[in-house]
Amino acid sequence: MSSPACKVTDIPSLIPQRPPILMVDGYLFEDELHCKSELTIAADNMFLGEDGYVAEEGLLEHVAQTSAAHIGFLRKQAGENVTLGYIGDIKKAVFDNRMPKVGDTLHTCLTVVSQVGGITMVSAETSVNEHVILTCRMKLASDN
Repeated sequence: MSSPACKVTDIPSLIPQRPPILMVDGYLFEDELHCKSELTIAADNMFLGEDGYVAEEGLLEHVAQTSAAHIGFLRKQAGENVTLGYIGDIKKAVFDNRMPKVGDTLHTCLTVVSQVGGITMVSAETSVNEHVILTCRMKLASDN
């Protein structure tokens, strides 16, 4: 379908989210089942807590948007429209106690575990400075 290692920085072309909720600023397509993303935490990130650290919900939103970027990339390559998606379920979410702060860059590796119709199950690992801060499985549903 697509050439491996295709990097995209125009994330709004892949997902419907826009600032201030945009939680991905770089996407790397590896193949139909694998991708990577990144996000450098800005001072105006809406998921920053009063303690200056990103909340767990922000990390989950980052994984969801990484998944959406992957689905959006594949749809664009197939000549289809990018559609809305929804988190259907989150399983096995394990957070490290070292949450990211302003200036940190999240690096997420995502693997598509299964895809049936408009339902996609992914496995994700997010790290900062090569230290894993989140692993999870997430089920997403997309409009067709």
